[in-house]
Amino acid sequence: MKIFLKSIRFYFKYSWFNIKEQFSDLGSGIVGFLLFPFFIWLVARLWGRFNSYQGNYNFNEILLYVGATEILFMTFLRPPSLARASGDFSLSLARPRSWVAMSFSGLFGRCLGARTVFILLFLFIMPLLGVKLSLAFKVINRLFLLLPLLGVFQALVSLLFASAQVLWTETNYFILPVSKVFLALGGVFGPLVDFGEPWRTRLLFFPPADVFFQPAHFCVKGEFYRMNPGQWLTRVLIICTALGVLNFFFYRQARRYHQSFGG
Repeated sequence: MKIFLKSIRFYFKYSWFNIKEQFSDLGSGIVGFLLFPFFIWLVARLWGRFNSYQGNYNFNEILLYVGATEILFMTFLRPPSLARASGDFSLSLARPRSWVAMSFSGLFGRCLGARTVFILLFLFIMPLLGVKLSLAFKVINRLFLLLPLLGVFQALVSLLFASAQVLWTETNYFILPVSKVFLALGGVFGPLVDFGEPWRTRLLFFPPADVFFQPAHFCVKGEFYRMNPGQWLTRVLIICTALGVLNFFFYRQARRYHQSFGG
C-alpha cells in the first residue's frame, strides 16, 4: 500500500512538473501566442459576415466562443509532447515506473499547463477586442469546471498516438488529418448551432462536437446544446473508456514490438 501511494505521489509530482514547464518554455510557442488573438478576430469577423443573421450568438459571444475553442484546439495533439512520450518508451522497460501512467500524467500536465497559458492570454486580449472582462471571467470559470475531464481525453488521445509512434516510428501523417477532422467537425471555425439541418444533428452525434463545440457553447451560454450535463458527461466518459481500451491494445503491441527487436 505504501509503495502504491508513493507511486501515485510520483505521478502527481510529474504532472505538476509538466504543468510548470509550460511557463518556463514560453519562447518556443511565441508564434502560436501571436496567432491566437488573430485567429479569434478573423474567425469572428467571418462569422459576422456570413452567420450573424441567424441570431444564435451576438458578436461578443462569438469572440468568447472562438476564444474557448482555440484554447482547446491549439493545445490538441502537439507533436513535441507525443515525441517526448514515445521517446521514453525504451527506458521505461527497464524502470519500475509504468510508462502508461508516467506518460499519461506528463501529457495531462502539459495539456493543462499549455491551456492555462492560453487562458491568461485570453483574459488579456478579450478587453482589447471589446469584450467586458467580467464576461471573459465567466467563460473561463465555466471552462475550469470542464478542463480536468477534457484534459483526460486529450491525454488519452495523445497517449494513443505516442504508442502508435513506437509501433510505426513516424505518425505525423496521421496527426495532421486527425486534428483537421476534429477542427472541421468540432465547431472550431464556428458554432455547430449555426449549421443547417440535417448537418447540425449529424455533426452533434460525433465525438469532436463533445470535446470542442459543447464545452465552448456551455462556457458562453451556461448550458449544453440539446443535452443536459449528465448526458454530456456520459458521452465523454464513453469516449474516454473507448480510448482507454485502444491504449491498452496499442501499448501491448508496442511493448511486444520492442521486445521482438531487442528494445
